[in-house]
Amino acid sequence: MTKRAVVVGINDYSIQDPTLESDLSWSVADAAAFYHTLIDAFGLRPEDIYYYADRQATRATILRALSYITSIAEPGDVAVFYYSGHGARVRADSGHRDVDSYYEALVPASGDYLTDWDFARIADGLHPEVCNFTLVIDACHSGGLHDTDNTVTKVRSLRYADELRDLICARLRTLIPCGICLPTDRHAELAGNVSGVRPRDDGTIDLDEDLDRVLVRSSRSTLLSGCRYDESTWESSAIGHGLLTQALLETFNRSVVTPPSYREVQAGLRTSVQQLMTKHIRPGHPDATQTPQLRGQDNRMDEGFLDGWTFTPGP
Repeated sequence: MTKRAVVVGINDYSIQDPTLESDLSWSVADAAAFYHTLIDAFGLRPEDIYYYADRQATRATILRALSYITSIAEPGDVAVFYYSGHGARVRADSGHRDVDSYYEALVPASGDYLTDWDFARIADGLHPEVCNFTLVIDACHSGGLHDTDNTVTKVRSLRYADELRDLICARLRTLIPCGICLPTDRHAELAGNVSGVRPRDDGTIDLDEDLDRVLVRSSRSTLLSGCRYDESTWESSAIGHGLLTQALLETFNRSVVTPPSYREVQAGLRTSVQQLMTKHIRPGHPDATQTPQLRGQDNRMDEGFLDGWTFTPGP
């Protein structure tokens, strides 16, 4: 079994936003710390980790590295993608304003945004029943909240233009998470998975999710993400990391002999993130919430975190 990873952290968004208002403070520190955690706790070799920070993390570079580690994966192997930076949302069909399906997206240092469509293409040749492809994303896609941007706390989502926010609230019915690698011919499995889409005063978007469709068997990956659709992920100067990443670092601060299951990791992270929220975020933002999510392969949630699959499911 070989474990390989692509690790990305972006603070410098000056190419995407020359005003510098979108720059982050701790995403590069997140990525550097997770890089070492992969080595120290999960036994990855440095030569099997492709690390990109700030302007190195272009769309083309990220996709090329991910294509490589997935294309050479063999049965029993593990492929990991870690991302710390900004998230966004884009229409599934940019040519139609009235489209009701949207993608969550990741924002590289330069180039077009990355959506699940991109990741699904990369994973198309994978055999998910024998190769563990896990994505860990410390970003959010809620928009708004830039009035909180300062040296103490910051949210990891680009602010939506008023027109985009209004379109989302008027049209959004299906939201496709970034990182579940759902084949395009299976998008119907998520059709109508959100409802009650409405704007908040802070510029973010509130909505209700169909919780029966969080896990999708036809997904080609397992996704651990920082928050729900209607929440934000936060970073804080008091801890020098994003809250999801800090919770991960605290969980895996030593070599992992027997990895906890994905469900166990999620449960532990939710507890840790809530403690961090209470201490570092809610004093200034009392209504803020952040709840780590597991999405993707419903049949793999009891497998070991970032471990090779131990069985091949039946048809």
